[in-house]
Amino acid sequence: MRAQGKDIVELFGYRPNDVSDIARETFVKRHCPFTDRTCSKTNHDQSVIYGVCSVTNGMKTGPHDEVIVCPKRLYQKNYGIFEDLAKEVWGDGTELVIGGTTTDLRDRARNKARPAVAFGQNSGTEISVNSNGQMSMDWVIQLYKNELDLAADEFIGIEVQSIDITGNYRDNWAAYGGMKETGNIPNSAIDNSGHGLNWANVHKRLIPQIIRKGNIYRGTERCVGFYFIAPEVVYQKFEEVIGDLPKLDGPARDRLSIKTYSISDPVPDGQIRDICPVRTVHLDAVAVAQAFISNVDENAADLLDERMASIL
Repeated sequence: MRAQGKDIVELFGYRPNDVSDIARETFVKRHCPFTDRTCSKTNHDQSVIYGVCSVTNGMKTGPHDEVIVCPKRLYQKNYGIFEDLAKEVWGDGTELVIGGTTTDLRDRARNKARPAVAFGQNSGTEISVNSNGQMSMDWVIQLYKNELDLAADEFIGIEVQSIDITGNYRDNWAAYGGMKETGNIPNSAIDNSGHGLNWANVHKRLIPQIIRKGNIYRGTERCVGFYFIAPEVVYQKFEEVIGDLPKLDGPARDRLSIKTYSISDPVPDGQIRDICPVRTVHLDAVAVAQAFISNVDENAADLLDERMASIL
């Protein structure tokens, strides 16, 4: 039994009406299977841990109707996207080191021939830079030479984003929560979710943040790439704002490299769907910034005049 309208797609990693033992256990423990920690996705006063990974967008337009709303959903398989990226940038012999304190990272890196160490939330330290206001870099992965001791080499910056919701999925969540707690699937209808998707944040917050961080990365000597990792449907909204820009041939410190993902096809009870790569795009970082401020519909000024003339 599922809601017929807007709906939760994944709850603590599993289908919301999956009442297998493992799906119920993660719900009861409020456990995130992608970070192996307690889920951090709560209501406004932190009294309820919702654990919602993805939702429908209500459009029913095809494979991208399902939208990831928690960036940690992309950390599946022990940050597999980062391991793949490190090998893509520095070669197959590169070994990702992620998770734990700075001391933990150092000790583990010393036992690797070619370590790439990830710095970010719950992994060493989060990297912040003062640039007319404090800028927190989401993730930075740094390659190390390991000869007599660890020596910092090249690094890449990474920004991982999903999309926030508006409204709420409270009643929809409560119906599925009852299933998880009892193990029974009712015959009654499931309440539709009341969520929306905060697409306005793409141009209000997301793109400006990407541009500002890109300005920092392109001024460094050892940075060899700045990556934006997001669900495919989120990047499609990004493209609506910046337009169609020339595609370049690979990463560099003065480029924005985009990697997009979607969720795989449904799986049986007790299993978690994979995330699947959709596309990789490389753009000139300055061109992205210029497009953001100048890509305005040619009729926008006339439409504003007409709107103001007829408002009363």
